[in-house]
Amino acid sequence: MNTIPITLNERTLANLNSVEYQWVRQLCQSGYSDEEIHRYIQVCFGGDDTFADLLRKVAIKQTSHYTLLQYLGWAPSSREFALAKARTCC
Repeated sequence: MNTIPITLNERTLANLNSVEYQWVRQLCQSGYSDEEIHRYIQVCFGGDDTFADLLRKVAIKQTSHYTLLQYLGWAPSSREFALAKARTCC
C-alpha cells in the first residue's frame, strides 16, 4: 500500500486540544469502530495505518502525542538524530 503524505503539521499534532483530535474523540464517543476511525483519519489527513492508529490513541489518551511525533520523525530527539547523522555523512 502506498503511504499518502499527511496533511497535518507538527503544531496541530502537538496541540491536544486541536479540532482534529476533538473530531477523532467524537468519533470514538459516537461508537465508530477503530477500523472506521482509521479509515476516516486516512481519508481526511492521509498517512498509513500506524499513523491513523497513533492519532486515534493520542486523541483518546491511550498514548502520548510524543509517540506520534516520534513516529513521524518530528520529535526533538528524532530531529537531533537526523541532523547528527547528516553532519557525519560523507
